[in-house]
Amino acid sequence: MTPLRGRGLVVLSTALCCLLILLAPAVRIIQDPAGLWLIIGAPTCVYYGTARRVVSTPDGAALLAFGFTILHDLLVLLGLDLVLPLFGDEHPLQLAPITLAFAAVTILVGALTPEAQPVAREPLWWHRRGFGPVLALGALILVLSVAGPIRLNNGFGSAVSITAMVVIVAALLFLLFKQRYSVGAIELGIYFAAAGILLLTSLRGWLITGHDVQTEFAYYSDVLASGRWEPGHVHNAYYACLSVTLFPVSFAHLTAISDVYIFKVVEPLLFAVTPVLLFRGVRNVASHQVAMLSAIFFIIFPTFSTDMTYMSRQEIAFILVGCATLLVTERATAPLARRIAFGALMVGVVLSHYSTAYIVIIICGIAVVADLALRLWSRLRRRAHESGGRPRRVPRIGGQATAALVPWWLVVFAAAAAFLWAGPVTHTDSQVQSTLSAAISQLEGNASSGLFATKQTSTQLLSGYQKSAVTATAKDRAKGVYWPLSAVDEYPITTVGTQYQPLTGTGRRLQQAGIGVTGANVLARSIDDRTYELLIIAGLAGVWFAGRRLFTPLKDQVLLSVGALGMLGVLTVVPQLSVDYGILRAFQEGMYFFAPFMAAGLIWICGLLKRWARPAAAVVVAVIASTMTGVVPQLTGGYLGILSMSNEGQYYNIHYPTDSERTGAQWLNAMALAQKRKSGTAPVLQTDFYTYDTMQTVFTNPVLPDLLPQWLRPGGYQFVGQTMLRTGRVSIRINGQIVTYTYPPQLLDTQYNKIYASDGAEVYGPEMNN
Repeated sequence: MTPLRGRGLVVLSTALCCLLILLAPAVRIIQDPAGLWLIIGAPTCVYYGTARRVVSTPDGAALLAFGFTILHDLLVLLGLDLVLPLFGDEHPLQLAPITLAFAAVTILVGALTPEAQPVAREPLWWHRRGFGPVLALGALILVLSVAGPIRLNNGFGSAVSITAMVVIVAALLFLLFKQRYSVGAIELGIYFAAAGILLLTSLRGWLITGHDVQTEFAYYSDVLASGRWEPGHVHNAYYACLSVTLFPVSFAHLTAISDVYIFKVVEPLLFAVTPVLLFRGVRNVASHQVAMLSAIFFIIFPTFSTDMTYMSRQEIAFILVGCATLLVTERATAPLARRIAFGALMVGVVLSHYSTAYIVIIICGIAVVADLALRLWSRLRRRAHESGGRPRRVPRIGGQATAALVPWWLVVFAAAAAFLWAGPVTHTDSQVQSTLSAAISQLEGNASSGLFATKQTSTQLLSGYQKSAVTATAKDRAKGVYWPLSAVDEYPITTVGTQYQPLTGTGRRLQQAGIGVTGANVLARSIDDRTYELLIIAGLAGVWFAGRRLFTPLKDQVLLSVGALGMLGVLTVVPQLSVDYGILRAFQEGMYFFAPFMAAGLIWICGLLKRWARPAAAVVVAVIASTMTGVVPQLTGGYLGILSMSNEGQYYNIHYPTDSERTGAQWLNAMALAQKRKSGTAPVLQTDFYTYDTMQTVFTNPVLPDLLPQWLRPGGYQFVGQTMLRTGRVSIRINGQIVTYTYPPQLLDTQYNKIYASDGAEVYGPEMNN
């Protein structure tokens, strides 16, 4: 009898895992491997054969199959959620339906899709190909990256986290010069480095920690509890992201992983594959150094480590965008197959995250326009030549003479998918409409912001916000709903400057030596930002002039890089777009396209030093990484402080939830529920913006996220968190900018009763005479 091989083994193991999940005892050692196999492992295996026909490299096919798997999971869960209610099942997102659907669809796909040809094994021992050193280094990174945040969460110092970051940067530089290592070993090393830097942030805090992830977790919890996602039921763009509402639900049911750690561990570990995707895509057309530098620039960019772990919807969408970039640099397969795959991945991006999809559509749209302009220019030059003129030589853009991978109709398809999903399907297009309305207003000159507008100070922003609050509350204030302005004006508030960490011992010694530490840190970060911009320009110029000495980009790479730069230009000219969608996140997304040009720019510049070129490139990368990742500012103090390496600073103050706050919020929420049951009316609860952001998963009653004196109500309850108690300051976000002001200490004590107090939270209730 012929033994089971390949696809047959995958199908059999899928059926076995299905039975284990449904029938075996719910123990972690069984449930976790079986669930992960159904969600990730089995679909990746069955899609590998299809991916192998779209891209030419085995590792590229594995990465693309992983992207197909995420799309597969989203579509299976969506189909389950929409179809079962038609047959009377009002709670389709439960263990049995999800398990059976995943197993059945995976087996069906396995029966219908092609199987890949076996890959010949190279006759080299594993340790000679670099896997041994990479695995050892990766294990060290993961241990340090887990131990560091655990120590910080328990109130210990940041030495382990700083060491972890240093080891990660050193590992990336080590891989930069290991050209003889196999591609697989290099990619594994990149993955370990990315996973380590993400875990340093995502594992901070025992609760859900961060900004957007709080809202994401709240919507996920609603869908998990109800067992159903209802399109259009909630008119919020977060609710329309299946990466938030459906994808984590499958992990919650099919594995024993707690829901908190689905967001804090599972999704960051999935997202860690994104720089590997970038490396593989660049490696298709460029040298090891260009590809490796592209991945390094992507990983050390601050948004990657400080923000992306707080946005699981964008983490999943970025994986699909990264898979799409593999198709851009592929040359050995049919364009039609790659276009179909690109369109399918774009559908996944639309289902995962609205703004990531919009950014990609803008990039591709500008690239199409640039391609049309290039063709028109070439045609005009050719006509001039035919008419007897002597035109200058027209250089060919890129190393590709065929049509662009992303034609206009594919952009229209992606835009139509985004429109249908945000509009008729989920009814969550109000945010897009408000953003476009504000953007048009800015372009027409009806708003006091724009490319050449003067940036408002914190004092101006706060003053304008106070005036708008007075205007908005005028009618209700006359009815006694809010405090009279005469009472409010007795408690003035003032803004405070940017709050930096105190100087460390090293920082104080530098300060005594005449070096302004804070100014130096601010200057270093500014230089880092300008260096990134300079490298893009240098890379484009270097590829144009140096040509094959760097790398020969494909036409699609050049056009999409132009599109990415054009997208950043649009966000810069219209500030409202950057406020709503984030220019730094847009830059991170754009690096999928222009990162290889940055790498080429650095190599070209350092190449002027001849035999010192490689050491010079390493030094530049090390210096940029040491400041961008926060290592140097953490060692000296005198800067903002990042959450992955500090228990103080701006990020800690506004994003770190404590047990004391959670306990206090639970107490207040229970009291409000009891009062609502007794009187039939829910009391008004208020807290500051960022405290609410960290506690919104606790509150089930409506909360006004603002403690500005102009918003206070006589009969309300005020919740005060740790930052205000410790520092006497409150932060708020105005026009995308964080504004911090001192809170009048007598206001709440004079006008309200303190009804709850702990070492990290206080609650004030209605005043005595209310």
